[in-house]
Parts: sequence; C-alpha cells; structure tokens
Amino acid sequence: MPTTLSRPRLRLRRGVVPAALALSLVLLCGCTAAGLTGSFFFPLLSLWADCFLFCLTLAAVRRAGVHFELFHGSILVAVYLLAAICFNLQVNSRSFIYVWDYSNYTLLQYQAEAAFEGGALAGLGHLVSTFTEDYTSFICLFTEFPFCLSAHTGDSFVLSQLISVFPTLLVALGGLVVKIGQLLPVRNEKGFFLIGLSTAASFPLLRMAAALGQPDWFGLIFALIILLLTIDFRFDAGEPARCVGLFFATAALVLTRRWYLYFIVSYYLVYALTVAGSTALLIGKGQGGQALDRIRRLITFGAGSLAAILVLFWPIVQKILSYSYETHYAAYNMGGLALELFSQICRLGIFYLPLVIAGAVWAFARGRGALALQTLAVLALSLVLFTRVQNMGSHQSLLLMPGYFILMLAGTAALADTLDRLRYLKLGYWVLALAFSLSARLSPLTIIALPDFLFDCIKADAVQEFIRLDNLIYDRTDIDQIHALADWIDQNCADGEFAYMIPHSMTYCPDTFKNVDLPDRPLEDKLSFGFGILGTHAFPTDLFEAKYVITADPFPWCYEVSSVAQKLNDQFLALKDSCFVYETSFDMGNGTVFTVYRRTVPATRAEANAYLAAFAEEDAQFPELYSQVINAWCDQEGL
Repeated sequence: MPTTLSRPRLRLRRGVVPAALALSLVLLCGCTAAGLTGSFFFPLLSLWADCFLFCLTLAAVRRAGVHFELFHGSILVAVYLLAAICFNLQVNSRSFIYVWDYSNYTLLQYQAEAAFEGGALAGLGHLVSTFTEDYTSFICLFTEFPFCLSAHTGDSFVLSQLISVFPTLLVALGGLVVKIGQLLPVRNEKGFFLIGLSTAASFPLLRMAAALGQPDWFGLIFALIILLLTIDFRFDAGEPARCVGLFFATAALVLTRRWYLYFIVSYYLVYALTVAGSTALLIGKGQGGQALDRIRRLITFGAGSLAAILVLFWPIVQKILSYSYETHYAAYNMGGLALELFSQICRLGIFYLPLVIAGAVWAFARGRGALALQTLAVLALSLVLFTRVQNMGSHQSLLLMPGYFILMLAGTAALADTLDRLRYLKLGYWVLALAFSLSARLSPLTIIALPDFLFDCIKADAVQEFIRLDNLIYDRTDIDQIHALADWIDQNCADGEFAYMIPHSMTYCPDTFKNVDLPDRPLEDKLSFGFGILGTHAFPTDLFEAKYVITADPFPWCYEVSSVAQKLNDQFLALKDSCFVYETSFDMGNGTVFTVYRRTVPATRAEANAYLAAFAEEDAQFPELYSQVINAWCDQEGL
C-alpha cells in the first residue's frame, strides 16, 4: 500500500504553553510579593509579556487555519537574521540625535523605569495612567526587557525592538503570507512564502519609523491578528475564542497609537459590509436560516465589543469626542488627499507599487476580486478619514500597511506562480528589490526610500536643499558644536535658572541639545521645551522668565511647520535691544550661528502685550493657547 509522508510541523502539546505562562506569572507575582525580584520585576514582567504576546500571535495564526511547517520556520529565522543584520548596520552607521517624536518613547521608557523603582504597584499604576495620553506607555511594557540590558541610548532603544517587536511581528506576517496563499490559491507555495515574506519584511516603510525611535510598528502585530481572524471568517459558526481574540487585538491596537483607530473604523466598516453582502447572497440561494444566524452573530459580536470598548476606554473615547483634532492638527495638513495620494505612491516606490497593482489584478484573475475590492476600500476610506485631520508621516502611514501587505502578497503570488516564464528576470527583480529596500536610508525626511549612494547622484536643483537638510539630520557632522553649546548652557545656568531656545525645527531645536548625550540629560531643567506648532503648542511664557534666550541665523527651517517659531523670533529680535544684551555665539560649522542673549530687564506687561499683538491672528483661532496663557502669566506675576 502507498504511504504518505506527513510534513514536519512546528507544534507543542495543547495546554503546555498556557500552563507554563500562567505558572511563570504566578511565580513572578509571588516572588515580587516576597520582595525577591526587587528592581528586576519590570524587566521580568516585560519578558513575560513578550512571550505571552508571541504565543497569542501563534494561537491566532493557528486559529486562522495556518500551520507552520519546518520550512516556514527556517525561512522565518533566515528573514529575521537578514533584516536584523541590515537594521543593525543602518542604525550604527549614522550619527542621529533623537528629537521631537523620535525621542518620545525613549523618554517614556525612562519614566516607566523610574516609576517601577517605586515598586511593582506604582509602576503598573504609571503604565495604566498613561492610557489616556496621545503617547501611552503600553509599548514600554514590551520593550523593557531588552532595553534594560542595553546602554540606554536612543540607538539602544531602537535596536531593542529587534527582540521585543520584530520576532512576533514577523510571525504574524508569516501567518498572513500563508493565509493569502491559501485564499488565492498559490501553486508554488514554497516559492511564494520565501519571496512574499522576504519582500514584505524588507519594505522600507515597515522599518522606517522603528529606525527613528518610533516603535509604532508594534501595533501592526494586532492589526495582522485582526486580518488573520477575519479575512475569510463570515460568522457561520460561533467561535468564542476567535471573537475574544479579535476584541483584545482591537483594544491593544487602540492602546498602541490612537491614530490606528482610522484603520479600525475603516476595516470593520468594510468588513461588516462584506459579511452583509455575502449574507445577502445566501438569502438569494434560499439559505435564510444560515443568513439569519450570521447576522445575529455579527450584531452580537459588534454590539458587545463596542459596549465593552466604551466601558473600558471611556476616558479615551471622551477625549477623542471632546477634542477637535481636525482643528488643532490643521498645521500638519499640508495638502490634503491629493498630496497624500502622491506621497503614498512615492513611499511604495518603484518596486512595491508594481506589486500592489499586480496584486489587485491577480486577485481578480484568481476569483478573489472581493478580497481586492475590500482591501482597496479599506485603504481608500482610511486615507480619506485621516487626511480630514492631517497628512501622514512615515509612522502614521503604518495604518495602511495591512492593506499594502495583502495587495503586495497577491502580487508576489503572481510572481511565484509564473516563474516558469521569464524566470531569471523575475528572480532578478526580487533580489534587486531586497537589496534596494534593505539598504534604503531610513531618515526623518524620507519619502522616496533610496540607498545612500544614490543621493550623491541626484543633481536636480529642486531637491538639493532637501538633500542637504536630510544629510544634516541623518548623519550629523556638528555633534562637537552641539556639545559645546549644551555644555555652555549647563555651566552658566545655576539651579533654578534656565535658557529658552527659539528655533524649533528638525535641524535644531531644544531636544537637539537636551538629547545629545542620552541617557544623560543635564539640560532637562535648564532648557525649556520648544514652541513651533500652531494649534498644539501654547505660547511659551518661559521666554519672559529665562535667564538666556538663544536664537540662530539663518533661522533653521526643515520642511516642517515652524511659522509660529519664525514669528516668535522676529518679534524677539524687534524687542531684544530694550531687554537683552549679547552674551556669546556659537558657529555650528555648517552656516548656522547660534547667538545667546542675556535678559537684563524683567519682563513687563508692555513686552507681553507686544507678543500678544504679534500673534493676534493665531490668538483669534486659539485663544486658549495665546491670550489666555499670556494673561494668566501676567496675572500670576502681578503685571
């Protein structure tokens, strides 16, 4: 009789992993209560959370009908090592100072560690207390274990994601690759998995925010879990485990970053319409009973999840409903939908845009037009909803990644299944895409991801200034000059004294000097937070109290919104002769000169009114950020 050789699968006996995780958590809590863990509680809890999330992701992959074999495991490890090596080389080959949003999570990690030094309950309370903030410490729970073993620099935080985020994300992505292969279906399964996983994991947009200190790709773990659990699920049967997984993946995605809500709303709306459409087909076939059961289960899950979200996250929901993000974030809306479409085309680039287009065509050709239409609808709705508030940066573009993944994997399926024609051309395309993508510069100003060597080949006058600023930010040559000015501020501001710096651009801002020596921040209380975003930043009354005011010539500008900082600088220069004297200056060696002025006359009501008059237009729009702030300060000072 013929025998069938079963493929080797990666599996453990059911119940072993959950029992081990539960036992380890009980032991950790017991040891903490007995005072045995001390300062190790937070790292150990972080390690447990990482393992727990990894196992939950594997469980979601299996629930979706995906079973990893030894081949899949081998490719996952190989892709991880290749991507991790390239990522490590990129981070260590640059000289980058983490400023603005690029330092937020590193500083949150410091704060979380400081909170846990007060005890386990104090630390956990700190984590929970941040859940209503725009930047929560939820991610910090998962990044602490590798970070605690590092040098605590900005680069250390970035590289710690290779242990805390990337393995689980890669497993979820691997599950999606197999699932898409099942749905199309793909004939060349192994070739598709190899090409599809490596190509998707190499996408520069996936790694860009992470390389800059923004671990927002962490949320993609939960977004991919949502895809896996819903992509072919139509509520034909009651599956409590699947529904529970969907709810908690959605809740975790909300906690990761609030703007992932645009993906959540878009995806679930389109998904509900998809389920309703397929249910209508059942009714047309005379299967009314099955259709009724579907609708009942869908409504039960949707209504129950919505109610639970409102109860658990009411403070977050309340803030979203009460705060006009569209108004306060208008400064980031630099071109609306048309600009966003152009930017996303540029971000997809010459290798991934053809894959996305080919994927949509191939899905229709293989009888999966509904999948392509659903994905395109989610992408379109997400873009429209988001650009009503602002345009996307590289990190916010991650909310489009689930849709990009589906379409580019469908395109990869077309590539893998037609390798018998033009084999070497297609394999060359794949290898070139990997080499091009893995060597792309991951910079704050990157829109079109290009390898470093190509920047020297671009001679167009229209982009030369852009490239100059990008070079200055990405691989700084002025570190010694930044240290010199930072040291001067530290030496000349005694306890209780501070300086105010007017420039607030990506090239130079207070964070540039405060974060140059992370984790050391000697200027934490000696250099004020900056002011530069209309509708977000309140007028800086620290300008009236600072011992020194620092400005620069030419005033730094870096393709980001800083018009209010420029106006503040103009007004300061107009008034400085009556209140300040020249103290010293610092040449940064790149054409920028910083000048330090020392206040000689205490601020007066007339000086405050002069600034208020200069910002009359902004005050008419945001009085709570201008006149109310200035008048409150004057009242406090008795002016």
